[in-house]
Amino acid sequence: MELTYLYLALALAAGAWIFLYFSPFRAEKKPKTDTLFTEALNAMVRGDKGRAVRLLRDVVKQDSDHVRAYLQLGNIMRDDHPQQAIKIHQSLTVRPNLSSELRVDIHRALANDYEQVGQNVKAKKEAEQMLTFEKRNLWALQFLVRIAETNQNWDEAASWTKQMQKVTGKNNEDAVARFDVYKGLDRLKKGQLDEAKSFFQKAIKASPELGLGYRYLGDVFDQTRDLVKAVENWETFAGKD
Repeated sequence: MELTYLYLALALAAGAWIFLYFSPFRAEKKPKTDTLFTEALNAMVRGDKGRAVRLLRDVVKQDSDHVRAYLQLGNIMRDDHPQQAIKIHQSLTVRPNLSSELRVDIHRALANDYEQVGQNVKAKKEAEQMLTFEKRNLWALQFLVRIAETNQNWDEAASWTKQMQKVTGKNNEDAVARFDVYKGLDRLKKGQLDEAKSFFQKAIKASPELGLGYRYLGDVFDQTRDLVKAVENWETFAGKD
């Protein structure tokens, strides 16, 4: 009798499993988040932002800890909705237990976000944060040079350029000397001829092959009515470029 009940229970269990397996009401298995994320990246490569956003939103709905999905979602939104991108990326900075590599990517995203909305001070801070995790991060150094140039802060631009050259191991005297030319131009516009002359001469000494120093030094001599030296420098400039 007990054996009969056992067979009956097993039969009922098997029947229930078969019903659930073939039932139209059985919930469909959702694609894995890794697959969805890969599809989203492919959509981004193809320029299909709409599909990429839909896929990434699906990823984070299934896995709220998928930080890279949030990161890419913010990157896509940067062009059309930069403030929303900032909010998404800022929310990631407080996530615990993130790798240094991931934190670098988050601060890089924020640097781009802030540059997009013209907040260069904040953009600069984010790039500097990247360097606290990776001192030799070339992207951050290049970004800081560009921000310094945008702000016409030639001292900072020269400093970041020198650091960048240490990382790459490639010394380019022209790249640094041109900032002395820019300083000289600032003084020249203000009528500070002696200071302008000093900066142009400094640029020429640092990089004799950079033609711009000679050109504008010639302009200084022209304004001080020393036409012989003006022509000499202009001719040198013409020979360089």
